[in-house]
Amino acid sequence: MGQMARHDGAKAHACVDMVFFDIDDTLYDQAKPFAYAVRRVCGDLPGATDAALYDASRRHSGAIFAAFSAGRTPTTREYALRMQQTLADFGVTIDRATAVEAQRVYADESGEAMSLSPAMASCLDACRSRARLGVGVISNGREGLQEEKLEILGASRWVSPGAVFISQAVGLAKPDPALFRYACRQLGTDPGSCIYVGDAWDTDVVGACAASMPCVWLNRRGRARPRDAKEVSPTWEVRSEEELLALLGSEPIWRLARA
Repeated sequence: MGQMARHDGAKAHACVDMVFFDIDDTLYDQAKPFAYAVRRVCGDLPGATDAALYDASRRHSGAIFAAFSAGRTPTTREYALRMQQTLADFGVTIDRATAVEAQRVYADESGEAMSLSPAMASCLDACRSRARLGVGVISNGREGLQEEKLEILGASRWVSPGAVFISQAVGLAKPDPALFRYACRQLGTDPGSCIYVGDAWDTDVVGACAASMPCVWLNRRGRARPRDAKEVSPTWEVRSEEELLALLGSEPIWRLARA
């Protein structure tokens, strides 16, 4: 991956070089494909809304996140246990084979429930037109799976293949600030001249802040900031894609990176 050329002369004077996005629950609402997989295998669960199922899965994702942070792919057992624990929160017990199948559907078939919203498409339009180097992606996960998601979302309309950095391919994972710095170095820029947009506090906000990269916390779930987060603070916080679009339409965000 070499340095990315400027798109045009007008962008040479932009203050922000690149806007990087996370994929899962940032570019798209991850609750929808997760709920699709659960219902596809286990049927409807009383009281289990898309958001409730997703929030439960996040509560039981500690081992999954730890694996990526350690630079390894989570095991089938870890994924299955997360699925079992998630459904247990709704009073449903499933065996390991059913949990493995639900995870397989989530990984392989849930693209049917995955889509880029009109608001997010407009956010990407704004970033492509205003940032000097356009739009990039920094994401944890398996290289093939994350690239497949980008294809399903039609992200190539905005994101160059040379600006996609997946933890498995790079050998670094969020929240390690080295991943953010690596991405910037490959594109011939620096963290202070870029912006990161992500949903997860522990990986996205913590990692971007550690790399000194201005960041937007897309807090679509309305989560509270951790009590021990005094040393970490996103540059901006928005609660919806519409709020993100309004932020990207304001001038201050485009001046901060080189202020």
